[in-house]
Amino acid sequence: MAPSRPNITLSLLAVAFACMMYVPLSRLTPAYAFFAFSYLVLFNYSIFSIAIRLKKIVSILLPVIFCMSLVGAYLYTFLNIKISDNLLFLLLETTTGEANEALTPGFILSIVTALALSIAAHIGIKKCETPPKLKWPIILLLLLIPINIALSKFSKHPIAKQLRPAIATKYAFPFCVIDSVANFSIRWVQYKTRPKPQSSALLESEYVFQKQSDPLTLIFIIGESARADHFQINGYGRNTTPRLSKEKNVITYGGIKSFAAMTRVSVPAMLTPATSKKPNIKTNSFLDLFVKYGFSTAWISANSRVAYSSDMPTTRIMGNAQQTIFRNDFTTADYSEFRDEMMVPVVQKVLASTQGNRVIVVHTRGSHFNYSTKYSAKYRTFTPDKYKSYSNLGTVINAYDNSIIATDGFLANVYDMVKEQNALVIYSSDHGESLGEDGIFMHGNDKRPEQRNVPFIVWYSDKYAELNPTYVAALKDQVGKRLSHDVLFPWTVNLGGITLKNTSLPVLIAN
Repeated sequence: MAPSRPNITLSLLAVAFACMMYVPLSRLTPAYAFFAFSYLVLFNYSIFSIAIRLKKIVSILLPVIFCMSLVGAYLYTFLNIKISDNLLFLLLETTTGEANEALTPGFILSIVTALALSIAAHIGIKKCETPPKLKWPIILLLLLIPINIALSKFSKHPIAKQLRPAIATKYAFPFCVIDSVANFSIRWVQYKTRPKPQSSALLESEYVFQKQSDPLTLIFIIGESARADHFQINGYGRNTTPRLSKEKNVITYGGIKSFAAMTRVSVPAMLTPATSKKPNIKTNSFLDLFVKYGFSTAWISANSRVAYSSDMPTTRIMGNAQQTIFRNDFTTADYSEFRDEMMVPVVQKVLASTQGNRVIVVHTRGSHFNYSTKYSAKYRTFTPDKYKSYSNLGTVINAYDNSIIATDGFLANVYDMVKEQNALVIYSSDHGESLGEDGIFMHGNDKRPEQRNVPFIVWYSDKYAELNPTYVAALKDQVGKRLSHDVLFPWTVNLGGITLKNTSLPVLIAN
């Protein structure tokens, strides 16, 4: 007697989801791999056999989950990027330009395949007439679930260490997708319903502002996906910082630890009193604080102004920035054509239109994937640098290093604008980037050290050093110490002449 249609459809789905765990399965010995694969197929089939009784719901949800899982499996297999609630937030906030740059032929093929198979799964499930009997699925689950519990309880046992990454519901498709979507939904509701950040000028700390005899220009530049260990001034073997290496007033702190490996988490924390131990964003950026003491303020962004810009994590904390200038406010260049150097005239224009004390935040494109589109021909030093996939690692790194050279040029151009003024330029990146370490690329994984290792560079003019010898000495005294993004807010306000008293923040100068 031929098997019924429900059994065939559900069996194929159970096998397909098990095959998505190719990476962890391939790391096991043949015996363990056979056991793990069999476990996944039986576990998936049992769950699906029970769930199919809600056919109308399952016929919609399961194909959607299958589609997401197949795309997630592609990212896991070829880029070692695991699906998570953070990744879903990243996809939600990705612009069309960013998405287009990430769409490699392989990724497009995975999406098309996922959609086609998901439609087939939807049709197959809808045609299911008689659901499998409950007896055997329940018996199987009663046998299989204790194995998962035991692997979790004895996770340090050698056998558990091998099997758990392949079959634990926390990691296995489709359950990791369901878990990620659930966590994403909870966090999204929390984000949408939480109160707006307060002004940083209302912080409980006591402030003392010391006005300088000459107006101060403070420029804070936010890098993107830049790794500290790919800057020559930090010891990298390639000449990726030809101009910064010649600047006499540059202080580099090597690699400091970023708040996270994602822009949406790091940037808000970089500019507010949030710390790694207290990461919740409760106030706006330091711009509010500088406005309180009479500074003019501006925010210049390489990102486009869109309808939901004001509700993005990176711009929600702008506060009372008196000028907000986004990419589509000053250029018609699309995402793939835009270079950070196009913001140089914008910075010049803001400087020319303001007087007195001023603070300018510049959010750059930096070294965001696709690296080869982040620099113009004059910065194309290392070749070949054009790639369509990550298979040629040397070409990928050439392009990435060229993007660091472009950052070097942008920083040096900003220094030149304010060299004769009482000025200070602070630079740090939001996060780093994986460039093939353990087969991993891009960012979004907080556990990868190269994704949290970011540059921190401070430049000061001769006049600033003359007027603020104590601050400059304090800056130099911190070289070689283990630092993190935690210092960015308190150091920035300190260097702007604002002393924070009665605070637990890692200030540069207490009094």
